[in-house]
Amino acid sequence: MNIINNHLPLRRGLLLTALFLCLPVLLLLFGSAGPVSAAAPQMLGEILDKTEANYQSVHAFTALFRQKTTSAAAGTLSAEEARGRLYYAKPRQMRWEYDKPEEQIFVANNQFAWLYVRAENQVTLFEADKLFASPLARTFFDGALGLKNHFDVTLDSVQSTQTLAVIKLVPRQEEPNIKLAYLWIDLRTYRIWRVQSHDILGNTNEISIESFKPHSNLDPGLFHLDVPPAAKVFGADGRELNAAEIEQLKARISSGK
Repeated sequence: MNIINNHLPLRRGLLLTALFLCLPVLLLLFGSAGPVSAAAPQMLGEILDKTEANYQSVHAFTALFRQKTTSAAAGTLSAEEARGRLYYAKPRQMRWEYDKPEEQIFVANNQFAWLYVRAENQVTLFEADKLFASPLARTFFDGALGLKNHFDVTLDSVQSTQTLAVIKLVPRQEEPNIKLAYLWIDLRTYRIWRVQSHDILGNTNEISIESFKPHSNLDPGLFHLDVPPAAKVFGADGRELNAAEIEQLKARISSGK
């Protein structure tokens, strides 16, 4: 999935690539409403059932996030850390406001995805259809119970405890972007609060969610394209858009068409 525009610096590109690769897993992660039972289940099926129930009960939420990516390029390991605030609303609307390592905003919905970097006053669009079109992504968007359709799902008994279940996911068909993934589920709330993915090159991406707060709805404007004055806007093909094209794009995103 080559979605990183040539206008992006390498460090920012690594963080954003890792975020894109982990988004399907993260949409599953966002399904939790709160405590349901203090008793820790012993069976994997029961854990997934209750996690799924929480997924279905949440329409929107806000949270703080931490993201750590490790690159194995050139035979050496290098880590990048980022953090910020996350907004999510069904169906498939996300806004990531990065505070560190630099201020930037990433927004994705069914049809569009874009990144705004404040320091450069630049907006870059991405091919969101590649994110949402695959059967693997749709499995996660539809909830936890579809995991077994595309993954061998097991409970990691070594890492799991009475209050924490660690789920290991191995794709049944070869996936270059995800060799395996782990989900950490809090058995007191049935919320997946941490996800870690590994690709075939040895790179890892880990995202943790904190201060989770469900909402009945969020301001739709959070997911609309807001272009600051004098900002440059680049399409997914790297071409700079003119003023008329930007206004047309803003209208399409606002209308959801």
